[in-house]
Amino acid sequence: MKKLYGIVCANVTPMDETGNIDFESLKNLVDCMAGDGIHGVYPCGTNGEGLLLTAEEHHAVAQTVIEQNRGRMSAFIQCAVLHWADTMENIRFACETGADGVGVMTPTFYKADDAAMIEYYREACLAAGDKPVYLYNIAKYTNNDISPKAYGQIVDQNPNVMGIKYSNSDIARIQDYMRAGSRPSEALIGADSYILSALAAGCVGEVSGPACVFPKWYVGAYESFLAGDHKLALEYQNRIVACSRSIKPVPQIPAIKAMLRMKSVIRTDVCRRPFRRLNAEEYRLLENALKMYESDF
Repeated sequence: MKKLYGIVCANVTPMDETGNIDFESLKNLVDCMAGDGIHGVYPCGTNGEGLLLTAEEHHAVAQTVIEQNRGRMSAFIQCAVLHWADTMENIRFACETGADGVGVMTPTFYKADDAAMIEYYREACLAAGDKPVYLYNIAKYTNNDISPKAYGQIVDQNPNVMGIKYSNSDIARIQDYMRAGSRPSEALIGADSYILSALAAGCVGEVSGPACVFPKWYVGAYESFLAGDHKLALEYQNRIVACSRSIKPVPQIPAIKAMLRMKSVIRTDVCRRPFRRLNAEEYRLLENALKMYESDF
């Protein structure tokens, strides 16, 4: 059974000029990630514009990633969308199609208390069968936070829950999660500037959108940390932080797509509404970030 670990890429969904999914670019992106040493792929999440995909598109992206990956990376599909029945079908489809497991984001917009959260994930875990499930907490966007108490109950009641992806910088909260259940569970952070802090706190990896653009920095930070070369790991982490700050004014998902286009990995940087086209100054910032990265290697 595969798990999420190391540098997991929450990859974008490439699109053509008309806004339809560009499956050839998606296949090339999967190949590039595998070739660059990325440990896991996590499509249809925030960076994948998952909430902007139709059910048919969600399934097509999941199937394309699974088939193109050919087992080279751990392949976990983020399955949660606004409509719960669609979420359940996404989970079933991903697991039946050959995903190693699924990620399930919390309910979005409408508030869910602990009791509702526990029931929500019970149903998700049943739909996944014997496949691993990771909870996905990105409360700043969903309006719903998973409390450590609720998480502990979810872990104890559902044996296929392996862990949680936490997209915040609260390291103490991550440690609360890992201590919450009566059995061990794992955590991955979703904040690029805290990779080393999270690993030191016991996380098994990081889930990142920009990792597919700057893989040597991200994989280098993780693998150097595991090898005990904390000085080198910190150098990689510092480069990630500096780069992140340099392009902070640019909307992240369009930025990732633009840089992948500049690297000839995907063909366009088209995103769906409400995203807009980037301007000349934003493209300049992204070009400079790529030059900074390329100068290292």
